[in-house]
Amino acid sequence: MTDPAFASTAGTARLSPGDIVAIETENGTRHAQITHLRAPYPDVLRAIVPTGATAPEDIARGPTAFVAMVELSRALRDETVRTALIGHATIPQEHRGFPTFRLPIRNKAGEIVYWWAWDGEGLSVAPDAGESDLPIREILPVAQLRARLAALG
Repeated sequence: MTDPAFASTAGTARLSPGDIVAIETENGTRHAQITHLRAPYPDVLRAIVPTGATAPEDIARGPTAFVAMVELSRALRDETVRTALIGHATIPQEHRGFPTFRLPIRNKAGEIVYWWAWDGEGLSVAPDAGESDLPIREILPVAQLRARLAALG
């Protein structure tokens, strides 16, 4: 059976900062908010800890579980992935600036030898980034996003 809420945006959604997206997981519906679009990079989003809220503005007030770069626009067009654009909400003040991501630099053996920080514009050496809570600069596949969201409880 197809849930009309998840079928309504398939093939038509264009995301913009502030949009709230519902993502079906094995543990129920979870939400993410688009915070930045910066071509050619994937959508930057904040995963929102479930609070039971259903209105977009109320969902957006929820705490952030993690920040990631995900090809979420593509997932909205994929009818096999249960996602839906459910509305738009104000981005919390602490997430309005482009997030800084950390990027490990590895040697030939795969060991991390140092870290870079990326602010969306450029890279800089960041010796303490390995111990920080900055998100990793990677494209998180939708399947991994769904797993991480499902684990939020």
